[in-house]
Amino acid sequence: MEADRESIRLAMDQAWRDHQHTRDQTWKALQIEFLIIAGIVGANWHLQSPVVTVVGAVFVLIVVLCGVQITLRHRNSVEIRKFTHILNCEEALGLHEEGLISGVGPPDKITVWDAFRLGKGNTTLFILRMHLAIMAFAMFALAYRLVTWICSVGAPG
Repeated sequence: MEADRESIRLAMDQAWRDHQHTRDQTWKALQIEFLIIAGIVGANWHLQSPVVTVVGAVFVLIVVLCGVQITLRHRNSVEIRKFTHILNCEEALGLHEEGLISGVGPPDKITVWDAFRLGKGNTTLFILRMHLAIMAFAMFALAYRLVTWICSVGAPG
């Protein structure tokens, strides 16, 4: 039994909406990290509390790890599956002809290490790089605050 063109078009439309929803979730995870880090920086500046910095930085690191996991899962599972589905629908609709849609394929899987390959770029890698930049900032803030806190506690007078 062969599917009718309208059913294929609707299935393709739904796959595109699923992809956009997934991408929105990925961006929202990054936005949440930025909001948390901004809040912690503001609280630290206002309160000047080593405890706020240490607890906040650890919290940010946990949130960043979740953001990285979301980004990788969305790309390596959901996006690849949805784009394969979209390509199959396009093929069934006869859109993969010369002059229409040609030379396309599903996206490649990525790893955290791809973020360090600067010659490689796409939206997912940009988001992954931003997660890692926030992680580096949080690690620096944590290390700096721990060192200054330990030195101040151990300093005489």
